[in-house]
Amino acid sequence: MEEEHEEKPKLSIPSIFYKSDTKVPMTNCIDCDYDLWQGDRYYMIEKVFKKYQELDTIEVLFEYAICSQCYDKMKGGLSAESMSTLSNYMMNNTDIEGMQRRIEEHPDDPEKWLSHCMIKGTEISELNEYQIGACFKGSEMATNFMPPFLIGGEAMEEITGLLSKETKDEMDGFIGDHFGIPPELRKDLILI
Repeated sequence: MEEEHEEKPKLSIPSIFYKSDTKVPMTNCIDCDYDLWQGDRYYMIEKVFKKYQELDTIEVLFEYAICSQCYDKMKGGLSAESMSTLSNYMMNNTDIEGMQRRIEEHPDDPEKWLSHCMIKGTEISELNEYQIGACFKGSEMATNFMPPFLIGGEAMEEITGLLSKETKDEMDGFIGDHFGIPPELRKDLILI
């Protein structure tokens, strides 16, 4: 995560990015425990959701905030092959027009930007699994890097299929170290 970008209008952290159990903002990096609210580092928040149709409920499988320094370190552990493949996939498959349209229609409501998968365009109501993410600095969203994003299960599976074994092992280790999720449940989880 680079630290220098032109600032756009300030938006508060949407509640969808709050901790699912306490309903308050995340304040520390999952890796180094750095106080993210100091406001001197960018950070990412990612959350993965699973919908259980039979129970009519949506559960958060995992969620975390990671500071720019730890994020860069984590990304540095991914293979060059995977980084290139992932970059090409995102460039060629992201529905930029759809994302821009949602932002223009709801400029002050980032949660509405998360209404569709940024790859497949599928509405969130039709997704059984999805992940969201966004960049922040202090108590504000930093849309100068990227708008908040939502990736549905189908796109997550495609992305996972493109990654090298080395990268999958690295991601698997990060998820296992921080969340204790059994390997059989980690198969389609990705870190953007």
